[in-house]
Amino acid sequence: MRLHTPYETNMSDLMSVAAIKDLLTECPICTEHFDESTRIPRRMPCCVQSICQPCLETYTGGAATLSCPMCRHRHNLPGGVKSLPKETLILKTLDYLKIQKGLHLPCTDCPDKETAVAQCDNCGTFLCSLCLSAHKRNMVTKAHTINTFDEMKGRPVQSFRRLHQCSQHQQPLQFYCYTCDKVVCVSCTVVDHKEGKGHNVVSVNEAHQGKAKSTNDVLGELEEKTKRLSETESALQKKIENIKLSMKVARDDINKIFENLTDRLNQRRTILLSDVDGKSAENLKLTEEALDSTRQLLTKMKTSSEYMRQMRSKADKVEDLLVMGSSEASLNSMLKESPQEIPFDRTGVSFVQANVQHLQDTINVAGMVRSVTFSPTERPNGMPDTEVYNAIILEPAEFPTVMEMDRSICDQEITCPTLEWDSSTADNTIDVSGCVITNTTLAVPSPDTGCRIQNITSCLASRPLMVKKCQGQRCMFRVKFRVCVKELIQDNKLIQEIALTPTPVDAVCYQVTGLSVRVVTCPNHKQQLCLCVVCNNTLFTDRPLIQNRVGQSIDLQLCFLMDGANDKILVIDAGDNKVYTTVTDVAFDRPMWVMMYVGYPAISDVRGELITGHNITGTFANYNH
Repeated sequence: MRLHTPYETNMSDLMSVAAIKDLLTECPICTEHFDESTRIPRRMPCCVQSICQPCLETYTGGAATLSCPMCRHRHNLPGGVKSLPKETLILKTLDYLKIQKGLHLPCTDCPDKETAVAQCDNCGTFLCSLCLSAHKRNMVTKAHTINTFDEMKGRPVQSFRRLHQCSQHQQPLQFYCYTCDKVVCVSCTVVDHKEGKGHNVVSVNEAHQGKAKSTNDVLGELEEKTKRLSETESALQKKIENIKLSMKVARDDINKIFENLTDRLNQRRTILLSDVDGKSAENLKLTEEALDSTRQLLTKMKTSSEYMRQMRSKADKVEDLLVMGSSEASLNSMLKESPQEIPFDRTGVSFVQANVQHLQDTINVAGMVRSVTFSPTERPNGMPDTEVYNAIILEPAEFPTVMEMDRSICDQEITCPTLEWDSSTADNTIDVSGCVITNTTLAVPSPDTGCRIQNITSCLASRPLMVKKCQGQRCMFRVKFRVCVKELIQDNKLIQEIALTPTPVDAVCYQVTGLSVRVVTCPNHKQQLCLCVVCNNTLFTDRPLIQNRVGQSIDLQLCFLMDGANDKILVIDAGDNKVYTTVTDVAFDRPMWVMMYVGYPAISDVRGELITGHNITGTFANYNH
């Protein structure tokens, strides 16, 4: 934002601004160019930037404190803004530019401020033509070196000098006091900066040499830090983009799911409304036909009765006998005639709110917004610092269950929770659909929302297993997977992993905490793929599966029974219903996450399917105790 100040700018100043507009000689606050009379550049000691005096005075509001407009650092200025040092280098640059552009530069040696045409190299003063003549004739200054502005045009700014003079003694600044960190004149060295009083005074050249080295070192470090901060800035910007993208994807997913639910509800409503018509149509038709038949007979009887009464009222006895005789058969026939009957006393259709309360309860807990955070955590031994090793934190972890969502077996002593893969956490190159995950490369990678595992082709299940909260403190799930070798796989290579861990991590390695069941090229069985069971980085058992040859494949279905009552996990081969291995001393005090790694499609095809909840079948009595 541009700050407006009460100072006026004349036409010559505007011309100067236009001529030097392309250089960094303007105030970063008001964007007006600095000058030596009004917009004096004052250097901020906190961020080494210069701001014009009027802007700083506006910011202070007359107070003795100033919050830097650039970096917000607070300064106490008992002497006001004017106590901040002038940035003489900017003033020198402005004078240099005016000389290069042929602009008006006032003579500093006469009261008329005529346009200067030269500079005295010894005095540092700007001289108009009249003062230049006087300068050359003066006995004191006639031997000074004079540079005309025409001679100075085209020279670098470093060759242009201004007179650096002590404000107290009006003598050249030729010395530097390290003790006071100040450039001083020769008189200062014998008065206020005397070496005998503990002051360390050296020549300007010597001080410059030492200061230049240390300053260059600092600037080098600042450059390195600037690079790191730029990288941090880019990373933070990427994180912001990921967060915003995750918000968009989450909203889109919610809208899609609930639009689909709305469509399904509307379809169900249409079916029910159709059932109302269908189940009512036959009985309604029968009843309407009976009503029509009854009305026809009623009309016939009323009309005939009224007609007979009218005729007999006007007839004599002979005529009455003839009328009665001709109508008797018809009247008796009407007495015997019956309308169409219906086979029920009453009927109708009703809407039974079957499962509606269950549906409403489900809707109340349908879906959940979860934050997924990847944070650096303690590394296992041997993990290089350069490798990413992030703990995956999902909050909230557990979501409300719905009645009959999970299955209980063995007289309610084993719970089979319903699980599916959480596609929002899956590496964006693998294919996830419900309970099935494959390492098939997607034609279009899923959006990087910041919630996805990035360093390994893995995916988490939708909910953790809360073993201690299950009935009987036992729960079970199955995993059906298939591995097919596409090329010869190197030794000690992780191909597929099913992990059950309280602390899932995103890293280029297997899960080191909790249970890990892996298909690997085992170093103990050469040229074979083995099934290894590892818990907390300790190998329990390994078993050869297939040869490490192109085209070899294996289908397995493993059952995982977590026994919180006895702190153990049974890994069961569901094919022959035998316990493959038992892992003891397992801590179930935290939620346990199911996680699957499916390897890289270049070397193998991997497919994993969760079989959970009511999809689990079989006899488990042997594992109940």
